[in-house]
Amino acid sequence: MASRQLLKKLTTRNYSTNKAIFLSAKQIQSLEVGSERELLVEEISITSEHYVRGSEEAAFGSKRIGCVELPKPLIKGIQDLVEGQDKRLIRTDALRLYDALRSTARIPKDNEEFDGSRASKKIRKASATVVEPHKVSYGPRESVAYAAGVLPSTYAAVTNVMKEISNRISDFRPRSMLDFGTGPGTAIWAAKETFKLEKCVGVDLSEDMLRVAEQLEESTKTDTSTPVEFKRYLAFDPKAQKTDLVVSSFTLGDISSAALQKSTVEQLWAQTGDILVLIDRGTPIGFSNIARARQWILDLEGSDAHVVAPCSHDKPCPLLFSPEAKPDDLWCHYSQRVQRPSFLMKTKHSKFNTEDSKYSYVVLRRGHRPAKSTSIENQAYHWPRLIQPPLKKNGHIVMDTCSTNGEIQRMVIPKSQGKIPYRDARKAMWGDLFPHPSKNKVVTRMSEGVSKE
Repeated sequence: MASRQLLKKLTTRNYSTNKAIFLSAKQIQSLEVGSERELLVEEISITSEHYVRGSEEAAFGSKRIGCVELPKPLIKGIQDLVEGQDKRLIRTDALRLYDALRSTARIPKDNEEFDGSRASKKIRKASATVVEPHKVSYGPRESVAYAAGVLPSTYAAVTNVMKEISNRISDFRPRSMLDFGTGPGTAIWAAKETFKLEKCVGVDLSEDMLRVAEQLEESTKTDTSTPVEFKRYLAFDPKAQKTDLVVSSFTLGDISSAALQKSTVEQLWAQTGDILVLIDRGTPIGFSNIARARQWILDLEGSDAHVVAPCSHDKPCPLLFSPEAKPDDLWCHYSQRVQRPSFLMKTKHSKFNTEDSKYSYVVLRRGHRPAKSTSIENQAYHWPRLIQPPLKKNGHIVMDTCSTNGEIQRMVIPKSQGKIPYRDARKAMWGDLFPHPSKNKVVTRMSEGVSKE
């Protein structure tokens, strides 16, 4: 009955030639069209060719990986860890950790002058509530609180860096890993999700932290798990084989002096066979720790190193070593969103199931920086990186980038530059590599840095 009604509508109405009616094969067969009335059926060809609006280079240089989720075995291990603990004590200890982290994010200046303006009153009020910079030693309670309240954000930052290394360097397939300042084994968990490792070593000074790391590892261990060894001290043997991947995440800031930081970084580089990853908090102090460590390795005699990320050059960081640098106002850091597990939401008393992890990092590799070639992988070493979210205006995009000549430059991509460059600029995000040059003249915001180390 339905097919006859459809046929009646088709044969009684006069349709203009610029209109089309789309029918499936089953509907056409059910019409039972006779010889006196014939339907004009035209097959529409559908091509499987993918239409690309943006460039392949911009997609390769993208840093975003979406919201990070912790592995389910790790979530279960932490839930089992906190199950037998006093939840109120865990929250109290976590709040102490947060206060310690905030207190060392930015050191207040003693010579600040205040006038009677409203902005000055706000600064005075904020400075009055600043907690004296201090650090927390990790005992049994603090180690559990770290796993329940801090681990997810650090895991997200390390995961982003591991993914970037895997995407940028196709020939990097590490078999061994050293995690200095491993804590509860956060970086090891993140690296195992990205690379197929055969041996992992985690080093941490706190025995209670190592005990938590071992408990998490044992609770999720299977027959195919990568063997992990945890120990308190880093022993260096010149004759021993070097480690393919060496990671130190959120550890440099806990080292008391710059001299110890430099000694630690040099020892880590001596044990690195291929790639060294240094990550710290996305604060002015965390950034300065990373920038100085980066320069220490590049200045080493015979280091033969180059920066893979985030810098597009091997010169001193202009955000710290340039005469125009103001690291308290503008510093190199990035953000990664992570999904909060239930135990983290309970620890923070939060109803939001996501949070953003701010971090600074550097990835150094042995050997010289690859020269420009036809491959996208080598070209990416010479693309500027966005150090801030782009300003999307009407008809043009303004981007502040760290350029290949070691300067902080502001470039403008107008709509008249072309569809592909303009769309790539519209879709570019904080931390991405941008493959197109600026049509207009670039403006140098900070000149090339001069190392004072």
